[in-house]
Amino acid sequence: MLRSGGMAGRTAERAPWTWAALAAALAVGASPAALAQQAEQAPPPQEAAQDNRQVMLEADELIDDQAAGTITAQGDVQVRYQGRTMRADQLVYNLNTGSIHASGDVQIALEDGSITYADEVEADEGLNVAVASELRARLGNEGTLAARAALRHGEGESELRNVIYTSCPVCETGDQPPTWSLRARRAIQDQQTRTISYQGAVFELAGVPVLYLPYFAHPDPSAGRTSGFLAPDLGRNRRLGVFYAQPYYWAMSPYDDLTVTLQAHETVNPLLGLDYRRRFWSGHVNINSTLTSEALFDSEGSRFGNEEWRSSVFADGEFRINDYWRWGFGVERITDDDYLRRYDVEGAGERRGPYAGNENRLISQLFALGQSRNAYSSIAFASIQGLRAADTPNLLPTIAPFAETEHVFVDPWLRGQLRLNANLAVLERDDNIATPEFEGGTGRLSVGGTWRKDMIVGPGLVLSPFAQARADMFSVETSSTERETFSRTLGLAGAEVSWPFMRPGERFDIVLEPVVMAAYATSDADDPRIVNEDSLGFELDDSNLFRPNAAPNYDLWEPGGRVSAGVRATARARTGQSASLMLGRRWRDEVDPAFGPRTNMNDNASDWVAAGQLDLGRHFSTQARLRLNDETLDIERVDWGVRGAVGRFSGSARYFQYDESFVTDPNTPTEEISANIGVELLRGWRMQAGLTRDLDSDINLRQDIRAIYEDDCTFLEISYTRRERRTSTQGPDEGIQIRIGLRSLGVFGGS
Repeated sequence: MLRSGGMAGRTAERAPWTWAALAAALAVGASPAALAQQAEQAPPPQEAAQDNRQVMLEADELIDDQAAGTITAQGDVQVRYQGRTMRADQLVYNLNTGSIHASGDVQIALEDGSITYADEVEADEGLNVAVASELRARLGNEGTLAARAALRHGEGESELRNVIYTSCPVCETGDQPPTWSLRARRAIQDQQTRTISYQGAVFELAGVPVLYLPYFAHPDPSAGRTSGFLAPDLGRNRRLGVFYAQPYYWAMSPYDDLTVTLQAHETVNPLLGLDYRRRFWSGHVNINSTLTSEALFDSEGSRFGNEEWRSSVFADGEFRINDYWRWGFGVERITDDDYLRRYDVEGAGERRGPYAGNENRLISQLFALGQSRNAYSSIAFASIQGLRAADTPNLLPTIAPFAETEHVFVDPWLRGQLRLNANLAVLERDDNIATPEFEGGTGRLSVGGTWRKDMIVGPGLVLSPFAQARADMFSVETSSTERETFSRTLGLAGAEVSWPFMRPGERFDIVLEPVVMAAYATSDADDPRIVNEDSLGFELDDSNLFRPNAAPNYDLWEPGGRVSAGVRATARARTGQSASLMLGRRWRDEVDPAFGPRTNMNDNASDWVAAGQLDLGRHFSTQARLRLNDETLDIERVDWGVRGAVGRFSGSARYFQYDESFVTDPNTPTEEISANIGVELLRGWRMQAGLTRDLDSDINLRQDIRAIYEDDCTFLEISYTRRERRTSTQGPDEGIQIRIGLRSLGVFGGS
């Protein structure tokens, strides 16, 4: 037997060795100094190329038992092989069988970052564990697994005995059980499929058994994307009865996947869902669709009409062309108006391009966008599907196309800023439709430019002269066979003057700024042949009070002279709190009938507009926007919101109200309030309640209450929700939702 070690040669003994080099060196009785000298020599080229396939060993002491054919390493033992590392107090390597026996605080770190702990381990020279006792493993960043024993059955498969798994933090002293855990007599860990399957598993909450599972399987948390069944969705409501949705996730490749969901219902036919995602080098594609064959049914689940194929499709994609341009598409289509609500299908209202729809408007679009530091361009083709009962499908136009471009030039004239822009809009409708407001398709091309310069003059006045010129050409379909083409030229010029006064202080600063804007624009812009397509709903408020042309977009134009005057005040504390206030109004020398009462531009003088905000940090903030009658100062419109928190309580509220004369749809509420309140309870529990009430009709449009528990590894939500929204086939609905989220296992529950 040959021993190599000792405190005097500790530095030399830490040099790494391969199994073959170690055995040869010990066989000739090398001293520690000779071992160190040999280790520092560079290997031949053919050997260097194979270093990554060799086992490297470091230890404080090496013992060669030639009779037994073993090499024993003791004291801070480290073994490295192809990114794997084993640490132990003692390691015995059998030269005849190539097996390793490690004992004493054994740790094995794999290439994916997972770490295994054990008291004793039997492994091959590739560090593949064959047998281990008192096994403890950290799987990725989310899972912890412990077993009394582990036995390797074959390539990539291990059997675990008396196993426990959790994603919760584990108490080191062992006197407090994790929030949840899985216990089983036997489990199989498959390294190839990266799954763990349990036989005779018991689900425990805080150490208390609550559910027995004869068989259960889940992906290894370190596996990443893995094919398999996802957590099901189970629930009940009045329309569908009891329903069960089972999704299956298919990881088709590293860059695409597909989720197939079959949802069975108690009262109606099943629903099939497909969700496909794919990544490309230049972009991505997402497609989500559902399909069923069923008749219409109301909010009670009663069928009527014929059974037909019904479906929904939501898809989007976006791709980079070059450093300036990118293109994409968005698809939103359903077969009938109430389809989404009948089956609780989500997807409406998500942004799938430059134009976003909502739950009442679905937008399908094909677009290209370009943007640089001083330029922007876009072109889009779009169609709209209206879901409200009052919508006339043929009146909703097809946009073919809408395009715009803008280029900004700095210091072109007198060190100002010049913006050149062009805009094209073509709207097509069914030729068979004829109404007093719309007779068919329209088209418009606008080309123009805006110049502005900001400068400081006199005793700190900020003077900003500006000018704008534009030419519009229109093509309006007057009948199914005739179109009329005409044009107009527009221009305006003016200036904005502000005089900011600042009072700095030790605790806060105050800025008071009077502002006046005056401009004069060309008249005779209100041609009765122009159909107002792009400015149907707007209002003069604090956001556009000082705009030279308050009318948005292109179809409307504010003629004649106008003056806007107001004052802005701001206070900002050194500790971050702030308050601001703005008050002003607008005067015009011409009254244009194209501007109705709702626009706040239907008279020579507008109503007063005001806005204010107060932010005191987490504990309190509020903001409000007001419109006051120019003669009586009665409130014509108010939008006020507040939020705050005190101790364990937090809440927010919003109230809005506007004059009934501004309403075009009698079903639209003119006064509404919504509020939410939450309270933090003990040990991760909190309660939340919300209410939205139509004060015109004294009806709660929405109400909900929920209890939530959350910690590092568990999420539980129990909620009740009721909505009063009514459609042609669906009435008010309510439901109880229970969701349970277990980290690394998924979310269980349904509505």
